[in-house]
Amino acid sequence: MSTSPRLAVVTGAGSGIGLALTRSLLDRGLDVVAIDRDVSAVDARAFAHEIDVRDAAAMQRIADAFVARPLHCCFANAGVGAPGSVLASSDETWQWAWDVNVAAVLRTLRLWWPHLVAGAGKAVATVSAAALQSYPGADPYRATKAALLSALEGLFYEAQGCGVSVHALCPGLVRTDITALGRYDEASRLPPMGPNPFADFIGEAMKHAETADHFAVRVLDELDAGAPFYWFTHRETMDWIDKRHKCVVRRTRPFTDFGSAA
Repeated sequence: MSTSPRLAVVTGAGSGIGLALTRSLLDRGLDVVAIDRDVSAVDARAFAHEIDVRDAAAMQRIADAFVARPLHCCFANAGVGAPGSVLASSDETWQWAWDVNVAAVLRTLRLWWPHLVAGAGKAVATVSAAALQSYPGADPYRATKAALLSALEGLFYEAQGCGVSVHALCPGLVRTDITALGRYDEASRLPPMGPNPFADFIGEAMKHAETADHFAVRVLDELDAGAPFYWFTHRETMDWIDKRHKCVVRRTRPFTDFGSAA
């Protein structure tokens, strides 16, 4: 009797980390459900679905279509790098960041949870090292990623004993097009931004960042080897996070320039 290949789900599969994960999973012999607003770059071997992760009904239909398939891993990876400051960012900017970076991620995990339980699978949400860092210029992004991490901590405890492992994947710098906001209709409605030190930093740092393809291979290797819940993939971010928490404990000012204490 033939056995179906293991099944994986990847959201944000059309570019960046999601596209690289999809390709690497396919190369390892898994069937992949690839979900994105634009799947034109996705390998033809995948089950590609061109939808917005915020479309709850469409996301439900996809999960229902695979109800008979146990799930090996779910990468709730879709996210937007919404820039801006706390007060200058519009309600629309904050809502966009929340809907994609938090609500859609949790919905993805909720819809595929029965499949994960059936397969004793691995639930992986792409957070960011930014969730535990403090710097100006990307407040909607950082705040929503911090909220996602908090929710995932709750899920980690709720999942004990059900056979599903939960992982908060917190990358540092990976070479992607996360800052290319012009591809989103929502970006045209963002208020004009003045000088942004974070955007300048990212623009230069991305030139030297790890490629998404290399990163995806590392992620899958680490997942197979038993990745932790707090999954920080770039050693250089740990010093930033440690210094940020020392600022909290010492009640000193937060950071001002991406890792150096004020």
